[in-house]
Amino acid sequence: MRAMILAAGLGTRLRPLTDRTPKPALPVVDVPNIVRTIAHLRGAGITELVVNLHHRPEVLRALLGDGTALGVSIAYSEERPEILGTGGGIRRARELLGDRTFCVVNGDALFAPKLATAIAAHGSSGAIATMIVRRDPDAERLGAVGIDGDARVRRLVDVGAERRDLALHMFTGVHVLEPEIFSLLPESGCIVRGTYMPLVRAGGPLGAYVDDGAFCDLGTPQSYLDANVGLASGRIRLAGYEPPPAGVHVGAGAVVSPGSSLLEGTVVERGATVGPGVVLARCLVRSGASADESAAGAIFCEGGGRIQF
Repeated sequence: MRAMILAAGLGTRLRPLTDRTPKPALPVVDVPNIVRTIAHLRGAGITELVVNLHHRPEVLRALLGDGTALGVSIAYSEERPEILGTGGGIRRARELLGDRTFCVVNGDALFAPKLATAIAAHGSSGAIATMIVRRDPDAERLGAVGIDGDARVRRLVDVGAERRDLALHMFTGVHVLEPEIFSLLPESGCIVRGTYMPLVRAGGPLGAYVDDGAFCDLGTPQSYLDANVGLASGRIRLAGYEPPPAGVHVGAGAVVSPGSSLLEGTVVERGATVGPGVVLARCLVRSGASADESAAGAIFCEGGGRIQF
């Protein structure tokens, strides 16, 4: 099976963190999130990958190469001059994805779903596409995915909103798709609005798989900090990752000056510096940045910038 990682987005809400780095390449506890995603796909036996590119494509190409170092093979689909959206991006990569069942994963979330189980459920469902969803009390605001007792999507955002007999969930950005989906994809634009909502309206074969694994969106500076703090402290648990002692991560080559104090949930990336006497709690010090003042709930950026929450 092949998988596509959606990595073309501009990361507008994450600026200035994404000015020079595409969102999927931003590290969570010193590991680029897309590298974690690739490791999870490889663990599920998926080693043929397609990555779409638009914003700062050279950064992702340099980071991932052809995938050999990560135990996979990677083909790239570069979107120029315009970004094509999720639906258009998948459609553009049709020749690379082939004519078999495939997965699509958003590159902007810290999430490790039970892919093998989801793929098996999809295979036995007869669905043309299966959305991996999760329970969330805020599902209505986030764009509800309403599923019936047969795991069929019967509501999506405002389509089917009149139904009250459905369990509401949130879409995680991970899909399992049949190649027949290509004929329904828009040339540009969102797969949810351009393909899935019309399918729901027509009563088509759109499935859902509920996964209750840890999920953390990386779409804003606050959620990006929360992911780093949560993973380092152990509040977010991912299979194969063991939180560091005292919930504090200090990367290779980082300098932590005498008299400083790093409290639970603090991440000091490789090559970063913490000044003398500085006390940090729930902070992220980016690679190449220097934390010269005490803070709680902040991101210290390379070049002297600081994002305080």
